[in-house]
Amino acid sequence: MANSFGTAKAFACAVHKASYPTRDPMEIAFEDLCSRFDKLLWRLRDTGDNQRGMIVLDESTYETTLQKLARDFRTLGTQWNVIRNIVDVPFFVDSQASRCVQVADHVAYSVFRRYQAGDTSYLDIIMSRFDSDGRVIHGLSHKQTSNLNCMCSACVSRRSNVIP
Repeated sequence: MANSFGTAKAFACAVHKASYPTRDPMEIAFEDLCSRFDKLLWRLRDTGDNQRGMIVLDESTYETTLQKLARDFRTLGTQWNVIRNIVDVPFFVDSQASRCVQVADHVAYSVFRRYQAGDTSYLDIIMSRFDSDGRVIHGLSHKQTSNLNCMCSACVSRRSNVIP
């Protein structure tokens, strides 16, 4: 990922489960990622690049739930916006059969290590690949309510661009 094409972008969402005790962390992360991916595609459209996006995921017990959520996001919207640039429901494939999904597994592992064990060694290698616009890192989010002064890159990049 670190040496991929300049147009390759990464997206990940770390959810602090204790901050959302009544919600499914997978659904929180999926909604967040869909919205962020759609925003990237909107920014590309503003430059004349009319690409649409596809989401490909590792096979999971969440397949039915996430496909339904994706349909709802296109008709009812997420909590932020209606998804307009993602072409279909997510596709699920065996990660052993897809190098793209294997790369996504590595991204997920690097984010897991950062937020679960405080180990940034893997994330540091790919940090520049997360979608960003200026100084705001859009491709990496940290969903939590327990530490308003969190110093992770995702939280700091959003706070540094807030106009008091």
